[in-house]
Amino acid sequence: MEEVNTQERTGERIRVLRIAHASLTPALRERERALAKECSDIDLEVLTTSRWREAGVDVQAVGDDLFPVIPARAYLSNHIQLFAYDPRPVVAALRRHRPHLIDLNHEPYSIACAEVLALGDFLTPGIPVVMQIAQNILHRYPPPINWLQRRALRRVNAAYACSEEARRVLRAKGFDKPVGIVPFGVNTEAFTPRRDSTRTGRALTIGFVGRMLPGKGLGVLAEALPRIANENWNLLVVGEGPERKKFEQALAERNLLDRAEFAGAVPYDRVPDYYRRMDMFVMPTRTTRRIREQFGRVLVEAMSSGVPVLGTTCGAIPEVIDNAGMIVAEDDSAALGEALRQLLRDEILRERLAKAGRARVEQHYSWEQVARKTYSLFQQALKGKPATGVTHHVEVAA
Repeated sequence: MEEVNTQERTGERIRVLRIAHASLTPALRERERALAKECSDIDLEVLTTSRWREAGVDVQAVGDDLFPVIPARAYLSNHIQLFAYDPRPVVAALRRHRPHLIDLNHEPYSIACAEVLALGDFLTPGIPVVMQIAQNILHRYPPPINWLQRRALRRVNAAYACSEEARRVLRAKGFDKPVGIVPFGVNTEAFTPRRDSTRTGRALTIGFVGRMLPGKGLGVLAEALPRIANENWNLLVVGEGPERKKFEQALAERNLLDRAEFAGAVPYDRVPDYYRRMDMFVMPTRTTRRIREQFGRVLVEAMSSGVPVLGTTCGAIPEVIDNAGMIVAEDDSAALGEALRQLLRDEILRERLAKAGRARVEQHYSWEQVARKTYSLFQQALKGKPATGVTHHVEVAA
């Protein structure tokens, strides 16, 4: 606390060490880049893995023109919750940067979280730690994982969740310190509506972007599409995963495979081009024992791209869409098919939702808005004072 007061007297910039496993390229570290641009009094450094498989694509860490990027090898596992960083770059960053605050993008039960907290307590004891979390299903873990989680929840000074559900889960774990709702964002300059919206005389494109995993609702979509077989549409699927073969087979059995294009996993900087080919976007996620949609970043990407969105009641999807898209009950293929039919037939509805989605993104989900909310939470952690706008109910849907 005394160091913060010294900063206020001397005008010293706030040194922040951001540790996030997937912040490997400028396109994947928009959150950090926006923070550096929007908050001139933050001196930011980013530590990430040297290589990670992100959205089905192997990505290697590269530098950034706004702040130093420190790559560290991932050890022990390729699983996001089970790997550990090579401790040497972490130690070097803590000693060199001497952060006033650690911004940690790891769940409290993860090995990486335990590692960073242990190294931080040894080298920079007592500095505030802010934790970014997304888990929205409450699990009970056996030892030693539950021990690591309890220790992390005691040590961390504040947290930010991507949705209200994630915040409720963190509270249910006994975390009684400040928790803000700070969503995932989108680059509104990269994800922009296409210039020519004319679709006269040709099939409309229904789009899906994401990992093809159990729980993403592809089976429900396969059951919904035959209900609109007499409409003029095609399907564009961007992403890869274990459910692809099963989904292709389901479409083939329904004589719909020739209407589908599978782009596979694509580098993130190419994703905006695929959204501009879509006339509507569908996210049919369903709740399973292990999956409940934590946020749905592809939703805000589609909305930013001027694509009308259709989602289910699973997890945070209604929270993200609000009234800027269509929502149907999860696991209801009939309702999903009827909503798709309505979008295919009603051009005015598509235009209205496209405009509403873009407006919602600009108001709540631009990276600039995310950076301001993050900065406010940092101030709260550093000074121990309520941060304006962070925990206010209005931002729960943001």
